[in-house]
Amino acid sequence: MPEIFPPQSQFARPLFRELERSHALVSALFEDNLTARLFVDNASAPRAGVIVCNSRVLCAGDASLADFLAEMARCFADDLIPAHRARGNDAYLVCASGAGWDDALSTLFAHCKQYHGARQYYEITDFSPKPELHLPDGFSMQLITPEFMSSDVEGLDEIREEMCSERSSVDEFLERSFGLIPVHSNEVAGWCMSEYNVGTRCEIGIATAEKHQRKGVATLSTWHFLAEAHRRGYTRVGWDCWSRNVASSAAARKAGLTLVEEYPAHVIELS
Repeated sequence: MPEIFPPQSQFARPLFRELERSHALVSALFEDNLTARLFVDNASAPRAGVIVCNSRVLCAGDASLADFLAEMARCFADDLIPAHRARGNDAYLVCASGAGWDDALSTLFAHCKQYHGARQYYEITDFSPKPELHLPDGFSMQLITPEFMSSDVEGLDEIREEMCSERSSVDEFLERSFGLIPVHSNEVAGWCMSEYNVGTRCEIGIATAEKHQRKGVATLSTWHFLAEAHRRGYTRVGWDCWSRNVASSAAARKAGLTLVEEYPAHVIELS
């Protein structure tokens, strides 16, 4: 298996420089603040590489290396995909840098359905004060802390699951990430959590319960999140979504984030 680990992994970082601009995941991996797996064709002089982090796959470099692609296809089929399914996942989101990866994905994920689309990456670096953060009646905004996670608020199991979607445990999330939870009548109404924290940069993972949508909760959650990020010393916060997700992109712009780039992406549906 062509997997490498620190300190050898630093040789592969240049392969992913283009992706690093819109994927904080890359920075977090190479600066040892993220658990992910890294595969290359050659440990000391890599020409192609694949990062696998939960449901995300990033491919970079020379996509014409047949031996590497064949070895990675076996790795996905025998190891990565079965483990991914065992965690209850049925798809990968794949992004690539370099020519030829569209065709190469057919080798990596033979017999899997593929869907193509475009994603947008927004970012904010100006943390000017936002309007007064008045929540709708009956709502409160709670920082994720050990005390909050041991409270009697309903819906915390879903929050624990989301905390572990990137981090290996709730404890690791509390140590290396942060987030806020809108609560309505002692029930979780959504979440806004940091992702891929590295240095002074992170991304936002956000969701609002369906029955509380269209009340401004997402915007207020984001503003509270940005204020907390600024308080913690973050200077770059990103937001990633599908281009067709008009509501998400509108929420990002309303919160003050600016479009950095639009890029192609693939959904690999595991069969």
